[in-house]
Amino acid sequence: MGEWPGEDGSREQAVRLVAYLRGVVRAGEGDSDAVAARVIGLSAATLVRMDRAARPRATAGALGDPAAARALLRTRRHPLAAAVTSLDGNGGLREEAVVRLAAEPGPLASVFLALRTDDWVDSVRERAFAALRWHDEPDEVRAVVPVLDALRGRIRSKGVLDAYREVLLAGPRQEARGRALAAEEQPSVRRLGMELLDEEALLAIALRDSDHACRAAAGHALLAGLRGRDRQHVAVRLLRVPDPRVRERAVEVLPAGIEPAVLAGPLADRSARVRDAARRRLRAGGTDPAAAYRAFLRTGPSPGMLLGLAECGEDADLDILHAHLDAERSALRRAARAGAVHLVRRTTPS
Repeated sequence: MGEWPGEDGSREQAVRLVAYLRGVVRAGEGDSDAVAARVIGLSAATLVRMDRAARPRATAGALGDPAAARALLRTRRHPLAAAVTSLDGNGGLREEAVVRLAAEPGPLASVFLALRTDDWVDSVRERAFAALRWHDEPDEVRAVVPVLDALRGRIRSKGVLDAYREVLLAGPRQEARGRALAAEEQPSVRRLGMELLDEEALLAIALRDSDHACRAAAGHALLAGLRGRDRQHVAVRLLRVPDPRVRERAVEVLPAGIEPAVLAGPLADRSARVRDAARRRLRAGGTDPAAAYRAFLRTGPSPGMLLGLAECGEDADLDILHAHLDAERSALRRAARAGAVHLVRRTTPS
């Protein structure tokens, strides 16, 4: 069998991994537990590459002709045999392997069932997903979700991750399961349970999670559930979330008559969409955004304030922008120049 080939992200390495695993199955079950543990530790991208590298059969040390492969599948009781057979080019063999994997608990069977939800044979694909629905223990979820996430862009796998998520979040244990998922190390797993968290937990993720997609997902989940008297308080706190789409939506849920001081940050936001949303809130409450910008610039100029004034100001505001062309801060000078050009273009008839 040789040594474990390792993982370097290449297709050639994936071919060697498949050949190695087939060698383990042919040799017997002595090292199967240790090998299975290593397979579970592979990245989702490598597992998907292995699935592709297993065909054509000749390139990865196939288990033999269909009869020989079927004999190995039936005589090797360790789930690794069914897992490896599920990569075969023969659809009948893959389907038999899926039936075997359906009865096997644990992350190894779950991972290979997840791979088969992208199978090009309808019956294999349908059996794999029907079986995967029952593989919902925490260790299985940790292994399955990254694989389904990696397959998400494929036409045959469309909707599988969402359907699996619905299975996970259904039933009497959904709140506890949601908290467990949101506490997982892998971002793709964390995102599944966010809508079941309470407000403080979601806000903590939105402000401090290390993964951008998780921060955005938590922010959107929190905004979707905003109700009652705390609506404004939570929306204001969400103005500090790194994702600009979350900040934009947070501005939009603020009341129309809100004080301009609350919108100082959004009015000067680095995102033009957030600045525009803040101006719309001021107008809805009867406040002129340009007047608010002028007041803020008198007390504390910032690049965002200069750009925002240029986006809604008048010809006379060109003097305010010109006054910052020689500012000590380079960011102010750049914003003043860009703002002056934008204001002139916006206010000059075509």
